[in-house]
Amino acid sequence: MKLVFIGPAGSGKTTLVWKFGNYLEKQGYEISRINLDCAVESLPYKAEFDIRDYFTLPEIMKKFNLGPNGALMKSVELIFRYRKEIEKHFTKDFTLIDTPGQLELVLFHRKKITELFMEKGLCIFLMPADLIKNAKDYYFLRLLDIAVRYRVDMPCIYVISKADLMKKQFSLEKLEDDFSLAIYKALEKLEHSQRLVKISMYGKGFDELFSLIYESFCTCGDLS
Repeated sequence: MKLVFIGPAGSGKTTLVWKFGNYLEKQGYEISRINLDCAVESLPYKAEFDIRDYFTLPEIMKKFNLGPNGALMKSVELIFRYRKEIEKHFTKDFTLIDTPGQLELVLFHRKKITELFMEKGLCIFLMPADLIKNAKDYYFLRLLDIAVRYRVDMPCIYVISKADLMKKQFSLEKLEDDFSLAIYKALEKLEHSQRLVKISMYGKGFDELFSLIYESFCTCGDLS
């Protein structure tokens, strides 16, 4: 099973690939980790495939005379050159994929990174708690999740990451204007039923996340 971690910059993708991978190993599963972020300086885990072994962001900038943003877009194109090398690491129970930091690379690039992982793949969209102060913030991130689902065309679940940074609870139904209420109603129509899971790097919510992952591949398809 391939788990593709996607979310805004700083949402905790790399940390989750590290910590949730450790959790799976403790459950007795064999795992491999794949890093596709050529801009990261260091990783807290050992990657069985690391795109930086083939190119880094500074190297792309120099070779193609590009700025940082253009080089990041170019990196997505270059990743596909190493498809066969990446696929060699699909033999374990779980493959955890650490995607580039910028969500725009997933949403706007003509090549979809997720194409590499569609067979028995699951997209896990992270909504960082430090960006959620009220209902509006939450529904904005849910709209991004809907955009990701529409773009990647593969099964997806969403979780609140960095849950230890969530300082207060808020009402998801308390919306103060007609536009927000319209978005709330649109999301009700567009999204499937899924219970909300909150996770942190300290292991909070990992059991619930694993349950969602399992259920997403269940024949009943129940994520409620």
